[in-house]
Amino acid sequence: MKEIIKSFIDLLYPKPATCYVCGKKGQGVLCPSCTGAVAFIEGRTCLRCGKGLSEHYEGSYCPDCAASQYAFAGAFACFDYAETGKQLLHRLKYEGEKGIAPVLAKWMHERIKQEQLQVQAVVPVPMHESKLAARGYNQSQLIAETLGRLMRVPVADCLLRNRETKEQFGLDKLQRILNIDGAFSIKFGYNVDKYQCVLLVDDIYTTGSTANECSRALLKAGAKKVYVIAAASGSNT
Repeated sequence: MKEIIKSFIDLLYPKPATCYVCGKKGQGVLCPSCTGAVAFIEGRTCLRCGKGLSEHYEGSYCPDCAASQYAFAGAFACFDYAETGKQLLHRLKYEGEKGIAPVLAKWMHERIKQEQLQVQAVVPVPMHESKLAARGYNQSQLIAETLGRLMRVPVADCLLRNRETKEQFGLDKLQRILNIDGAFSIKFGYNVDKYQCVLLVDDIYTTGSTANECSRALLKAGAKKVYVIAAASGSNT
């Protein structure tokens, strides 16, 4: 009964939103100060993967894209995977703060509008069932659900992670490629070839290994073109 009364009081008198980063109350789930501390990508970006390029870097493609061929047509990200942005993603993935997902989705929606992309579906990068059972949710799925509503396109949860892979963090480029090679396929019953263009959604873009393998699976199943959007990307210049 006490829990019922508490729930009723919380409904009538909701607590002010608390900033997920600094803990300040009453200024939204991300206060203006912490929003300003996010290292949003500005200036020159890699023409293929969307990573920010440093001022001294002379190329138009980041080192990864200059040395590799990818199955996706292009990728974009909102901020560098550093400091406040890194804290946000850590809280979303490992501390159960699922309310961060809609914030990231709104930023990603603005980024997509800048590129004027026309897609028929958004596709979240999947987790293996064992990891999903342990965490209880897929952060990319949560982001994709809000992003799909904002873009007014369906969310096609069509990718399957065939086997459990190691965390990509800490692996070099070759290890990442081998770790993820052949790890994705299309779930039974999904008709992917009806989509001219799909948007693959992930939380972090690093070397592009995961995005590439997912894109390969989607294209093999009949999708005509794949773009990638991530909340954050790691810098390599």
